Amino acid sequence: MKDIESTQILVNTILKNYSLCNYCIGRLISKKLSLKPSNSLGKKFNSNTKKIPLKKCFICKNIFETLNQVVEHMIENSSSYKFSTFLVGITLKPSVTDNDDFIKSKFRIRGGINIKTQINYELGKKFARRTKTKTDIEIPDITFKINFKDDSCRIQSRSLFAYGRYTKNRRNIPQKQTSCKNCQGKGCVTCNFHWARKFNSVEGQITKFLNTKYNSKRVKINWIGGEDKSSLISGNGRPFFVKIFEPHIRKLRFKKKISLDGIELYDLRQIQAQPKDSVPFRSSVSILVKSENPFDDNLLKKLHLIKKNPLLIYNRREKTIEKSIYDLRYKKSDPNSLKIFILLDGGVPIKSFVEKSSVKPNLSELLENKCTCIQFDFKQIDVMGKTNKN
Repeated sequence: MKDIESTQILVNTILKNYSLCNYCIGRLISKKLSLKPSNSLGKKFNSNTKKIPLKKCFICKNIFETLNQVVEHMIENSSSYKFSTFLVGITLKPSVTDNDDFIKSKFRIRGGINIKTQINYELGKKFARRTKTKTDIEIPDITFKINFKDDSCRIQSRSLFAYGRYTKNRRNIPQKQTSCKNCQGKGCVTCNFHWARKFNSVEGQITKFLNTKYNSKRVKINWIGGEDKSSLISGNGRPFFVKIFEPHIRKLRFKKKISLDGIELYDLRQIQAQPKDSVPFRSSVSILVKSENPFDDNLLKKLHLIKKNPLLIYNRREKTIEKSIYDLRYKKSDPNSLKIFILLDGGVPIKSFVEKSSVKPNLSELLENKCTCIQFDFKQIDVMGKTNKN
């Protein structure tokens, strides 16, 4: 009883000099009464309720009365998104938070919910009720950014991740896409903000397919190894991970096999996250090699010894990377042509392994002959160990 009386005296004292709305009154006194802040709570203690309305609320400038309009704006802006959870973040004019702090300080009101938190809560409650969705403060599907300074409402959609494999059954398809020359891949009107004007590569086709399916702005592919433009990919295909930015659609199921122009996608599915570290893998590769001089059969017989020693790759940073070769077979079709079948660790530059280069040992040195890699194809690519594909 004493708390109610002292609270009424406090509210009357404030209202003598400052006009407050019922929402702000209820918020300021809720801590003292151990009650949930609400419009109805403020109304019970507002002695001006039955009188002629005063000026705008000193603290919020009657923002709470406009929240239904803001919710309508949120619903309209999010109509093209599929989502089940959301989060609201707001930006207020500095005068609103300053006036809130001023009233609390002048009338010694301690604790309680601040104005920004209360507006966030009321907006979330109204929007959830209208759309039958839920608030999620940790991993929301979409995040609303409401700016009361300029009355804007922006939406940020949480990125998604996917995993898949691809085979390439036609030559002269590059793995990576050339960026838009106008914006250097940043996104502009010329490329319709998709970073590329054409989609004539493996990356381009996967990007175009996923952007269409998810109605997303762009995707970023994390390749598990690479290949030459002229290389074919067969067997189980090359694995890859994708990050999908600003998707409008969040849940999709794909066919086991998806045919695109010269490539096919397999096992494409959504995952929770992509690996943070590099993914170890092994590749089975067939290599067509031409030599300047006829191959020496005695030197060819020594190629199997390469399996007993590590393959060293020297890069520009003066760091040596060690790889292994697990199997190597060859077939000589003519004195200057060789077909090599090799199983080795992923990350070995095939052309550098054939031609004299920073890879030690390499075929040119081992065979004491200038060798040229004509083309190489991937027959099988196997990921070693566990990866996050669930």
